[in-house]
Amino acid sequence: MKNNLRAEKTIGDSIALDILTSSVKLPPLPTNGTKLLSIAQQPMDRIDITSFARLVEKDPGLFTRVLQLANSPYYGGMEKIISLRAAITRIGLKEAINSICLYFFQDMLPKFPGITGFSSKDYWAYSWACALANRRLGHPNLGMDILPGELYLTGLLHGIGKLLMAIHYPNEFSSCLTRARQLKQPLYKIELEKFGTTDAYVASKVMEVWNLPANICAGVAFYQMPESAPAEYQNIAGLTQLAYGISGISGIGSSGDGVLMDLSSTYICQQFNLQISRKKIRENLVQEIITSLDEKSESVMGLPAKSQTNIAEKKNLGKTQIPGETQITAKRNSNASIEKKRFLGWLKSLFGKN
Repeated sequence: MKNNLRAEKTIGDSIALDILTSSVKLPPLPTNGTKLLSIAQQPMDRIDITSFARLVEKDPGLFTRVLQLANSPYYGGMEKIISLRAAITRIGLKEAINSICLYFFQDMLPKFPGITGFSSKDYWAYSWACALANRRLGHPNLGMDILPGELYLTGLLHGIGKLLMAIHYPNEFSSCLTRARQLKQPLYKIELEKFGTTDAYVASKVMEVWNLPANICAGVAFYQMPESAPAEYQNIAGLTQLAYGISGISGIGSSGDGVLMDLSSTYICQQFNLQISRKKIRENLVQEIITSLDEKSESVMGLPAKSQTNIAEKKNLGKTQIPGETQITAKRNSNASIEKKRFLGWLKSLFGKN
């Protein structure tokens, strides 16, 4: 195992260096971005709203997009919002920071190239869903002792390696996507076969160049295999793995995987000393997160809710090719009440019997 990890890191370092020194330049993290990320990691009660507002007001693009969100169908009121402070008051400081981080990286990073079955909209929608799910998993009442803002950024940036590999190795990455779908396997396992490393590790090396905190970089590097992370980073990687799995269930965007994750098999859900490992708590938490994503997805990402109108149902669970992961097919049903009952029943079945 150690030899495999060492080889993966060596190859990942080489690919990251190739990306960072290629003709398609990856922009450095600008000064306003460094300040924004520093604010985003702080507890809400410690954030200086005046300083945050000034930072956003200096960027017309971010300012405009926050106003658009405040006036969207989900948040909109009787009066149109035209000032940043009014927008923050309407949508809340947490949502303002979340959305601004999303918009900042969407504008900063290169555009996702056209690849069959995996669009820029798919990528960013999934990243947004993972970020929101991860922040909720860091709520103090779950006792994970990780700042929700750090989890949000880890979820938001978990997939930038896919973006970078799609830009620099479009044919190889496209073939990985196709093979993952054909074999119904997680994308990272196909990447290991094709590249000798994973998009997550490549992403973490780029984030290190941006001087992002070590725990966020490690959370991204190891979210696909939290048990391989150094002990101090296993929880942030494990929570991000769980958030990634919940995002797949939500049906918002696409991760490129050929299967949905069996949540009960995730690293965090196997740590039986944690509150989140309790079946009822997990079920309620996942249902709450998916409902929240459904409610906000159209206003924030321009995507309609899917999880209760296009429900993934498990098929032949005992015959899945990969232990702990579920082969699924989508099925539509016009009767909304039946769909909701099926969805909740399926959701509960993801957590096993413990």
